[in-house]
Amino acid sequence: MTAAPPTAWRAVWLLTRLRLQRLLNVSGRGFSFKKNSKSRPATPGKRGGRWLLGALLLLPMLFSFGSIARHSVLNMHCLLDQVAACQARGSLHTGSHLLDPVIAQLMAAPFSAVLTGGLTLQLALLWLVSVLLPLGMGELSKPDWDLEWLVTLPAEKSTLLWARVLERTLVNPAGLLALWPGTTVIAWYSGQGWLAPLSGLLASLVLLALAAMLRTLVDTGLRLSLTPSRLGNLQAVISLAGLLPMYLGMSFGMGTGGFAYAWAAAMPAWSHWTPPGLLVRLLNADGVAALLPAVLLLAQSLCLMLLGMAILRRQLRHGVVGTGQREAARKPAAAPLPTRRWRPRLGTAIQRRELTLLLRDRNFLVQTLLMPLLILGGQAVVTGQARDLHALLDHPVLLASTGFFLGTYVLLMSAFQTLNKEGGALWLLYTFPLSIEQALRQKAQLWAVLALLYPLVLFGVALVWLPAWSWQTAGLMLLALAGIPLYALIAVALGVFASDPLATETTAKLRPIYTYLYLLLTGLYIAALAAGSLVQQLVFVVLTCALTAALWQKARDALPYLLDSAASPPARVTAADGLIAAMLFFILQTLALILLKGSNAAPLAIAFGAAGVLTYAPLRLVYWRAGTAGVPRIGQGRQPWRRGVAGACAAALFGIAYAALLPPSASTLMQINSDGLWLLAVGVLAAPLCEEFLFRGLLQGGLRRSLPAWQAIGIAAALFALVHPPAAMLPAFVLGLCAGHAYERSGALLAPMLVHALYNAALLGCQLNR
Repeated sequence: MTAAPPTAWRAVWLLTRLRLQRLLNVSGRGFSFKKNSKSRPATPGKRGGRWLLGALLLLPMLFSFGSIARHSVLNMHCLLDQVAACQARGSLHTGSHLLDPVIAQLMAAPFSAVLTGGLTLQLALLWLVSVLLPLGMGELSKPDWDLEWLVTLPAEKSTLLWARVLERTLVNPAGLLALWPGTTVIAWYSGQGWLAPLSGLLASLVLLALAAMLRTLVDTGLRLSLTPSRLGNLQAVISLAGLLPMYLGMSFGMGTGGFAYAWAAAMPAWSHWTPPGLLVRLLNADGVAALLPAVLLLAQSLCLMLLGMAILRRQLRHGVVGTGQREAARKPAAAPLPTRRWRPRLGTAIQRRELTLLLRDRNFLVQTLLMPLLILGGQAVVTGQARDLHALLDHPVLLASTGFFLGTYVLLMSAFQTLNKEGGALWLLYTFPLSIEQALRQKAQLWAVLALLYPLVLFGVALVWLPAWSWQTAGLMLLALAGIPLYALIAVALGVFASDPLATETTAKLRPIYTYLYLLLTGLYIAALAAGSLVQQLVFVVLTCALTAALWQKARDALPYLLDSAASPPARVTAADGLIAAMLFFILQTLALILLKGSNAAPLAIAFGAAGVLTYAPLRLVYWRAGTAGVPRIGQGRQPWRRGVAGACAAALFGIAYAALLPPSASTLMQINSDGLWLLAVGVLAAPLCEEFLFRGLLQGGLRRSLPAWQAIGIAAALFALVHPPAAMLPAFVLGLCAGHAYERSGALLAPMLVHALYNAALLGCQLNR
């Protein structure tokens, strides 16, 4: 007996659930909708663990979008409503003592007509982003059209089309991220309190449904009329077109000089009756006043959805066969090969192959070389900064940061995706007469050279236009240029972690978590350029070098397992573990000091010990559960006592001589007072246990796997010195060298712990006698 086909509602639910499940699988966290279901045993996948990284990166991203949405509403209120307290400087540069009364006044009364018009314009722009971004993110360039196999299911065509619109409404992360923060902030300033996120989500879903219908209409029409080659070119144009509404919509929260404010002030009254305008009025209304915009919004949405469905049915009246599939069988005759001419060969075979791929793929070429200029130029134009370009020459930090951004964005579109662009031909790299690591290193060198072109041109033009030579400007330029080759290696290494060559979904072949991580690291380097202190800038360059080496080491471990669906690299201690543990240790120590609210020795000792325990215990637990190899040992080694005492004597002699050359006010040690016992506990017990485990056990031990002993010792000692005050860096570096040498010769953490403890005890004793 043949099973009856599902009802229309059940078919819509099944197809929508399928897309939601696919989204969860793509994100790396596939959850089953039906618990304890019986199914065949599957091949165990690789170990996860990326969910924590994703959560840590998602939080600052949501905070950033929420902050932009908040300042958008406040800036429009200040400028469009002509609020004297913040009209001149905007909400970003107005103190809280002036801004708080303005916010209270905004929440106490309904929005003005001009503010409603401005918010309507912003929602309309962000709605357009929710349509263009999914279209420009690779959907059009897919060789297969899923609607062609969907129509073979036992369901009516209209049911399948409604299901397609519904799943595109619910599964649009880019659109939700663009709309939800803005609608939530509007609801919050309308007095809805903690119900604002829910109201904002419902309002966003209404706009996302309209966006899904328009996206389906555009996608279907283009698939039916254009060939795959033209679709690929059109996708590049759409990806560029999506930048304009994105920057216009976000410009309200980035300053008060953008020309979009003039558009917002000139919004006609009829715009309040469009779906975005009705949403703003509905979120801002209270009680019975919300009834009219709610009814009109519902009526307009239904009419637009029914009209869109009627157009869809007309588009598909002759069947669902894309033009690309028909044209695929009509291959033109092969053109005769041109006569071979001698051409100079630049670079290696791998690098020439990469350049050929860049020149043939127009979408790749546009995103790599043209997109950075459009992003930077678009931001300057829509925020009003293009009217004051001479400020770029007057501010060396801004000039260096701009050049560095141009270079690193080229790397994001190229070096970061070097494995993803290989596609199904990735296995060919494993057959070349050189290792996969060497091939990736050659690619990183090529993209570093190409990424240096933009900043070199920018800096060259700036040097010609500058009225006088400035060593500060030249130094910042050199730091920016030095960072680009390092970030080329970082981009390739993160691209190894981000790529999933075995994934069947195009969107699953590149994990977006690592894109956000790369952007976060880029922002940190730009912040270091703006630090102002040469010592801090050099410190961050050294940290970036260590991070580059650590990430490359982990990427090299993962390369042999990229094409294996189940196997993962064996768990081993790496330099990245040491860097992450060191960052966690100092963050926890800072938080503990803030909670203890003290600056003397007792809170310092407690914070130091608590941060050490909270770092050491979870790390050892992770190592134990994963069966990690190479975990540092404390007591087992080759004569750790003798090597520790010898290293301590050498370090203490240098430290005492260095301290004797300094005046008492510039002593590298804290002044001894009634808290001397706490200082002794920190210097002789807590610091050697925690810091030696991090810097010698994890960092030096991880670097030792891929570097000679003297390089691993030197890098670990340099990083150890960087976490000390500037006056104490030199003796701390010597201490790190002595402790690293003792650890290398003994193989036990007891030796560097003795060096550190005896060194601190000797200097504390000398401080007492001064």
